[in-house]
Amino acid sequence: MKRRITFSGENRNLEDIVSFYNLCNSALLKYKENIKKGLEIPEEFIGFTSEELDQHFKDKIEELENLICLDLLAAVEAKLRMDYLTRVYNRKKDNLSRIFRHIYKEKAERASLDEDILESWKEQYPQAKKYISDYKGALQLRHWLAHGRYWTPKLGKKYDLLTVYTICKNLVDYLQI
Repeated sequence: MKRRITFSGENRNLEDIVSFYNLCNSALLKYKENIKKGLEIPEEFIGFTSEELDQHFKDKIEELENLICLDLLAAVEAKLRMDYLTRVYNRKKDNLSRIFRHIYKEKAERASLDEDILESWKEQYPQAKKYISDYKGALQLRHWLAHGRYWTPKLGKKYDLLTVYTICKNLVDYLQI
């Protein structure tokens, strides 16, 4: 068998990511309010109108939400890949684990998340098809964010933070990974 990957233990869970978002969002809003009240006015904000300040912080919160969406989608990918490798390493006897071992013989840790791991889950657990399809759709957002946003994405639907969190949470809970 090929050399095993050592799990770092640094993968994040969805609740910690959302907690971090809430902290950062609250801090940004508090910072904006302090500027509006005149309690602190950093040089970069001198001369801003109230509308310009609101737009500036709206843009920053939107950027924070994009980063959190990327983190959520990546955290689920980590869970799926760790599950894949754990099933292979532990030589579990269920059908999905057998399929994963077959994939591993050919591709090892380079198995495709979309074509190998998610499609295998969908084949073995057709009742999870909706959750898997939702996550696969959201992966287009992940690709766009992770690769620098240099093209106009064709995502098929609008993804916001709540939508991405719900997709990720539903998949993780349903697959119990």
